[in-house]
Amino acid sequence: MKLRYYADAPNYDDHEQIIDLLYTISDKYGITVEIERVNNRYGSIQVFPGGIRENSPEDVYDRDFHYNRTLGSNIDESPSQAFKASGRHVNIDGYVGIIDDGLVWATTHRGDPIGYGPDVDATDTTLGFLDQVANHGLEAIEEKYMDEDERERTVIEQFLAADVVDGTVHRDVVVGTSQLPDSPAHGVDSSVGEIVTRTVDAIIETDESDWIVQTAKTFEASAFDTVLGQVLVRDRLYRLDTGTHTDTTLAIVFNTVPWELDIDGVPATVDQLTAISDGPDVRVFAGRDGEFKEVTE
Repeated sequence: MKLRYYADAPNYDDHEQIIDLLYTISDKYGITVEIERVNNRYGSIQVFPGGIRENSPEDVYDRDFHYNRTLGSNIDESPSQAFKASGRHVNIDGYVGIIDDGLVWATTHRGDPIGYGPDVDATDTTLGFLDQVANHGLEAIEEKYMDEDERERTVIEQFLAADVVDGTVHRDVVVGTSQLPDSPAHGVDSSVGEIVTRTVDAIIETDESDWIVQTAKTFEASAFDTVLGQVLVRDRLYRLDTGTHTDTTLAIVFNTVPWELDIDGVPATVDQLTAISDGPDVRVFAGRDGEFKEVTE
C-alpha cells in the first residue's frame, strides 16, 4: 500500500505543502510515497523520499482511473465525473490516491478544506487527507477503503507474512465449543454460542507450544487493555477445549506504534502491564517500518 501524488497541483503553495506532508508521512510511519507528475509546472523536485516519474495525464488516467469500479465505489461517483472536466478533459493534477494493487481511493477536492463548506468532508481534500494521515498514520489511510473487519485482518495477515513464528497456522479459530450445552439449538451460531465462544485471530502450532494470537491496530492504552483481556479469555477457552495442560504462548500483535513513542523504551512498561500474578506470560509485538518487533523482554 502506498500514497501517490498526481502532480503538480495548480497552486504552488499547495504543491509544496503536499510534498512536505508526504515527506513527514514517510519519515514518521514508513509509508511508501511517490509522485506521478502529469503536469510539471514548477521544475525539478530536489528532495523527496519516494519515486518520481513523469507521464501524460491521459496515459495516467487510462492506467489508474478509467473504468476503475473500485475507485468509483469508494468515492461514490464515477472516475469520469470526478476527474474529467465536462466529462472530457482529464483533470487529475493536485490529487492524492491510495494504491493497493491499483488505485482504490483518491481525494476529490484540491487544496485544504477551507472554502468548501460543511458538505465536503475535510479528509476528501488533498491537504485535509494528508494532514489526517500525518497525525494518525496507517489507520487514516485504511479507513478510506476498508471496513473494520478488513482493517483488523490486515494486521494478522502482515504478522503471519513476516514469519515471526514458525509453525502451522490456523486462522479465525472458534474456541469454547466444549462449554456449549449438549443441544442442537445451542450451536456456535446460536445466541448461547455467541456468549460462550470466542474467535481467535490465529493459532500457530509449534513444537514447543500453541500460540494464541490476538491483534489490534495501534499500540495505545485502551487498545492494550482490550486485547489483553481478549487473549486471556481465548487462551482459557482454548485450553478447556484441548485440555488444561496444553502448553500455550499468548501473543498480542499491534500493527503500529505511535510515531512519537520510543519503541525501545516500551519493554519495561509492557512487562509491568503483563505481569499478571500466577498467570501466563504475554508476548507483545508491534509493527514499525514494515517489520514486527517484540516489545516484551
